[in-house]
Parts: sequence; structure tokens; C-alpha cells
Amino acid sequence: MSKKPVSDPADSAPESSTDGATPRMTRAERRAMEAQQQLYKKRHQLLFILVGVTIAVNALLGFWLYESMVVQTERQRVQDAATARAGKAASAIESYLAERRGELTRWAQNPALLSALQSDEAGALHNVATLLGVGSENLLALRAFTSGQARIQPNHQAPLRYAELDLLRRAYRRQDTLPEAAPIDGVWQLQLASAVPPQGDSVTGALLATYSADAINQIITTNQDTLGRLSLRQEFSSARPFELLNDGAGQAAPAVTRKVAGSYLSVEYTPSAALVAQSKELPGMWLLVLSLTVVVGLVLSLLLSRVLVRPKKAPAGEGLVLPKQYVDAQAEAKPEQDGERAGASGNALSQDILDIEVIEEDEDILGLDHSAPRRPAPAPAPQAREVPDDVFRSYDIRGEVGPGGITAELAHQIGLALGSEVQEQGEHSIIVARDARTHSPELCEQLIAGLLASGCDVINIGVVPTPLMHFATFELDQTSSGVMVTASHNAAPYNGFKMVINGETLADGAIKDIRSRIVAGKYLEGDGQEQHIEVVADYIDRIFSDVALAGDIRVVVDAGNAVAGSVAPALFEELGCDVIALHCELDGSFPNHNPDPSLEENLQDLLAKVRETDADLGVAFDGDGDRLVVVTPAGHIIWPDHLLMLFAKDILSRNPGADVLFDVKCSKQLNQIISGYGGRPIMWKTGHSHMKHKMIETGALLGGEYSGHIFIKERWYGFDDGLYTAARLLEIITLRDQSIDDVFAAFPMLPSTPEIRVAVAESEKFALVEKLIAQGEFQNGKATTIDGLRVDFSKGWGLVRASNTGAEITLRFEAESEAVLEKLKLLFKRELKKIDNTLNLDF
Repeated sequence: MSKKPVSDPADSAPESSTDGATPRMTRAERRAMEAQQQLYKKRHQLLFILVGVTIAVNALLGFWLYESMVVQTERQRVQDAATARAGKAASAIESYLAERRGELTRWAQNPALLSALQSDEAGALHNVATLLGVGSENLLALRAFTSGQARIQPNHQAPLRYAELDLLRRAYRRQDTLPEAAPIDGVWQLQLASAVPPQGDSVTGALLATYSADAINQIITTNQDTLGRLSLRQEFSSARPFELLNDGAGQAAPAVTRKVAGSYLSVEYTPSAALVAQSKELPGMWLLVLSLTVVVGLVLSLLLSRVLVRPKKAPAGEGLVLPKQYVDAQAEAKPEQDGERAGASGNALSQDILDIEVIEEDEDILGLDHSAPRRPAPAPAPQAREVPDDVFRSYDIRGEVGPGGITAELAHQIGLALGSEVQEQGEHSIIVARDARTHSPELCEQLIAGLLASGCDVINIGVVPTPLMHFATFELDQTSSGVMVTASHNAAPYNGFKMVINGETLADGAIKDIRSRIVAGKYLEGDGQEQHIEVVADYIDRIFSDVALAGDIRVVVDAGNAVAGSVAPALFEELGCDVIALHCELDGSFPNHNPDPSLEENLQDLLAKVRETDADLGVAFDGDGDRLVVVTPAGHIIWPDHLLMLFAKDILSRNPGADVLFDVKCSKQLNQIISGYGGRPIMWKTGHSHMKHKMIETGALLGGEYSGHIFIKERWYGFDDGLYTAARLLEIITLRDQSIDDVFAAFPMLPSTPEIRVAVAESEKFALVEKLIAQGEFQNGKATTIDGLRVDFSKGWGLVRASNTGAEITLRFEAESEAVLEKLKLLFKRELKKIDNTLNLDF
């Protein structure tokens, strides 16, 4: 016999009050009331969230609308105004140049001029040219030349320099001869050239017209516009623009540049604050649109709070009993609803269960799901990679090619790591170049593959010296990052990578960070694109536009069969030198000598060739072209610290008080010479990366290392460039009526040693130097420990430091006499032997 379930009387019978007043609610009535309150609470919570979302969305929308409807409109108005002003000036200059071009063409067609050129009589040619130019506005000189006749004329009213000779050469060849501005002693002249005759198959000569700049200056400087700055600039190829003149003031908005058609000139207009204020846009439409979106957003929030949070329908036959007080209150507030429910018995509500139903997807979106948040499965930890540590050096990545050193696999990993680092630092492209070593093509190919796989775009500039990689980071618009596949001056079995990110050469910790990224496998992924760009011609043009030689000079160029041989001979020929190329054929095995000009044995071929050819000087470059050493006809080697003396004298004569950097290997005489010419000498660590950082930090105009790295900031970019340094040296030499031996005889040369290299294991060299610093006894010498140990005495100095590019320590000594020099050597030998008596100290 089944038992009848016993019901809880509290679920059906109302609770009675003790005083006979209104009966208490049953449990069911309480649950219904709590459910109703929960409904209101959930709706209010949702409404608050939706209102917050609406406010945030409208704030973002308002910002976007303000940018597009107000700010962009103002910018466009300013740009349109600036474009119109630049265009007006450019059009006026174009008209003037067209008149001068037409005038020159008429002169070049004159039969008398053609006849005089054919007769090759200098007097007749001068007279004809003079008569043709009579009455021409602003004409300073009109000269005609047969091919090869023109010579340098530095003292003429309209000087003939190498730039003008190049213009005439192009005219002879019927190449482009656009008008050129020639800055001369703070003013500038306008040069136009034409072949004679201007058309036809044969060329008899060339005509050069030189005008004063007055007419074009007037177009710029008589500008009555006070709303900005108008400037005239000239730009050759990818070189930086050179400002010829300007008028007005303004820097309140980006400049607008308008090219002057048919020339290298351009007009730049920079708006002033007054022009920007004049272009203001009232924000009325923006406020109207934003107000409407706020109202619509709030209404939608209210509707959504009722749609997403709603009562759940009760199953058929079930109902909940509501408190009588609630039913009565509902009846008073909504009598029409009570009428509709008249069929219900008592206060029973059989249609709805007062519970909350929120769609699951809405809970996720609105954050109403109170369950534990979902967490993505942790990514597996990257597997550590075996990466050699000793190739990640202080200046760059470098080592022997082969297992345990530089490999194609490591090059690929470096590409992945470097490409990831470049992108995380805000760049999207990187310039890639390589030297001519036998393994550089494969390493470069794998490096590029890794860079592209990281999502970084590659600009491949091919086989060029390292200075051209640096040049490209300054001149190309796409990026200021680059990487060079090279081992610099090291022998053929070595290779490596020099890296620049955002214009900063990587050194020390930044290079170790690349290794750490490889070990951790912390790479970005993507699909980068590769493009090829040629920069050699632009590089040569940029130097040609900066350096002018004042006479003929014969120079022997020894590239050591390294990559500088692909550029240096062409550069010096373009500058007007008689060039004798020595070991300039590219051969990565370096069959004649190692590409390290800091060793005397590698300069013997150059010394012999200078004597044999009676050259004015010889220049030697290292394996990637960023080092320079010079030899003279008398057989002297001009080491780089003595080159710095000449450059310091030249640059400080124009920039008194400037900083000049040099490394710990340099002569103490350099310090005195810099001070004597009014500069501030600063000794710093050896290493191209360290010197570049210090150049930027101090703002120095000149820096250099004994190894051959010379850094020139005046008129150049401040990176180490053996080719440009040689060009500047030639400029200084040709401006003096002295041989190079006589020029350097003016600088004191104390007895000294070249750099002495002692083999020490890679893992021991730094510790050995640290022990020497801690334990060495050097009497009253003044120790400098910024890079190894340099000890200065009253009559000389000695240096010991660990090489950052090879398994060795390096030493150097200088003294007032040979006797003191020998004493210094013996002192350092003694102290080194105390620390390690196995060292081979045969100096």
C-alpha cells in the first residue's frame, strides 16, 4: 500500500498574524516577490551596462567624426592654401626658366658660334659668345667649349668647378642638362648648358650660360604673403634637399612641396599659425550628428534591457500564488489587466513564472555570466635552441663559417629574430646588403628568407660596401633599419652581420637580445615582400655634389679584392682623379692579402704601386669599405689617428669648440692638437658601434679609431665611411700647394708601435684583461679603464685590451723616445707574465 505524500501546509496555507491583521505571505508568495525584484535588478544592471557601452561607443564615434568632419576639413583647407601658394611661385620660376632655356637654344643655333667652335680659335670663340650675350637680363657669363677643352676656373666671376664640368660633359653627350643652382660663397648662380648645335647627330661643342639668381630670388622674397614660409630648394637624385633661400615664417602645419618642372628645383611652403587659424571649421554638423547618435543609443539601451531580460513562461498547469497585497496593488494600477485576468481563481497567476531568462550568447557579450571565465589553453613553451654564444659580439655578429659558428641555419634564425625586433620597434622594412665573400650569397639568401617569414619587408641593395647600407638607411623613405652581411676586415673563413634598427647601430646588450630571441623562438610570423633598389649611383652623386677637388691628382686604390672595389674606382674617377686600381676585382677568397689595412704586411703592395706609378697617394680599404689607411709617395703609412689630426684642423677651423672623438688606441698628440685648434677632445671605447652611439650622444662633428673607422658629421651623416673619408682627404690635399708628405710633416709623430695582437682563447681574453686591471703594478701611471687598460705616463703610454672581433688581446705603445718605448713594452710584458706566463709576448 503506497503512502500518500504529505504536503507542507506552509506551501498552501497563508501564515496568520497574531493580531488578526492582514495575513502574512506564504513561501510561494515570497518566492514570487523575490523573483519580481530579481527581474527589476537584472534589468537595471543590464541597462547600466548598455548605457556605459553607449557612452563609450559615442565617445569613439565622436572622436572619429570630429577627426573626419572638423580636423580633416581644416587640414585640407590649409593644405589647399599652401599648395596654391607653392604652385604660384613654382609656376613663375618655370616661366622664367623656359625663357632662359629658349634664349640658350637660340644662341646654340647661331651659325657664327658653330663656325667659331669648328675653327677652334679661343679668341674668336670668346668674342662670339660675348656678343651673343649682350643685353641678356641677369647673364653673368656665356662660354663655349669644344669637347675636353674646359678647365677648372675657381677665381672666375662665374667659377668653373667639377659640377660645371660635369654639366658640360653631359651636354657633349646630349644627356639631361637641366638648369642647376650653384651655391658660391653664400649666394647662388643659375647654370644652363646646351650642346652646339642643340639638335642633330654630331656635337661640335657645348655652351654654358651662367645667370645671377636675382630674378628667381625676387619671385621668392617679394612674396607679400604673411601666412607662411616660402623656400626654394635644390635636390639631386636621392640626396637631401639644399635650401637656396627662404622668405617669411611658419611651422604650424606640414610643408607642401611643388617641383619646378624641368629643373632640380622645388618650392616649399610651410603654413603659419595665422593660416591655420584662418582655415578653422565650425563644429555644428559634428555636434548635431553626435547628439542624434547619443539619443538613439540610449533608446536602444532601454529597449534591449527589456528584450534581453524577460519572464520565463511557466509549464502548463503550474502557477504561483502571489501575495494578496501585490495582486491588489496591481489591480489598482492596471484595472484593465485585472479584467482580462478575471477568469483566474483567487490571486493565482498561472501564466508566468517570475524568473529571469537571458539568452546564453547575450550573457557572454554583456558580461552577465557569473560562471568562471574561460581561459585559452596555454601555448606550449618554445623549445630552446642551441645557439653559439661567442659569435654574438660587442659590435656585431661575427665568427668563422661552419658548425658551431656562422651557418646558413643561424642566418635564417637571425633573419627571423631581427625582422621581429624591427617590427616591434615600429619599422616595417629593412635594408639588406652583402659583401663579396664566397659564403655571403647563401648567408644573405637565408637571412632574407628569415626576415620575410617574420613579416618584415626587405629592400635588397645588393653587393655594396657597408657605408652604402648606412647611406640607404638615411636616404630611403621606407626605413631607417638595415643589416649588412660581412665580417669586415677578418680573413676569408669569417662572416657575420652588422645591424641597424631605427638609425641606431646595435651593440652589446642589443646584440645579445637577438640571441635571446633566437633561443626562446620568440618570432613574429608573416609574409614580407622583397624589392631590389640600386643606390651606388645616388651615393656617388651625393659625394660629387659635396666634395670638390681643386686640382688633378693620381691615386692608387687598393680594395684587397673586397667589396669596396666595386665602388671606389668609379667614385674617384667621377671626382676627376687619375685612378690606378689595385686588387679591385671582387674575390671573396682574398688571394693577394687579407682585407685588413691596419696591418703593415697588407699595405706592401700599395706602397710598391704608389712608388711605381709616381702617384700622389694610395688608399687602402678593409673588407666592407668602412675603414681607411693612407700611404704616401715617400713610403710613409698615415695611420688613422694622424688622419684625424688633419681632419680636426680642417673641421675645427669652421666649427670652433666642436667635440672630436677618438678611441683609446690613438696617439696622445691627438688630444693636444684638438685642444690647440679650439676643439674638445673626448676619448672613448674602441668599436664602430660604440663610437656611433657616442657621436650621437655628444653631437660631435668628427670621430675616429686607430683601426681606420673615421666618422664625419660635418656635411655628411656621421657614420664610418672609408670612401667618403678618402674623398674629403683628397679635397683637403688639392686645396694645398703641398705634397701629402709635406702636409703631414706638420703634425708631430712620436715613436710608436702599430697594433700588436697576441692570441688568447675567446673564453679567456676578457678575464685576462680584468685581472691585469685588478693586479697590475704600473707605478705612477694614470689608468683609464673605459676599454681595457690604458696607462698614461709623463713620457708615454701603453694599452692592453681584449679584441671584440677576434680571439686575441691587442696592445699599443707610444713614447717620446725609442728608449722610453722599450721600457713601456718591458713593463707591460712583466705584468702580463705575472697573470699568464704562457702568453707569447714576442714584441
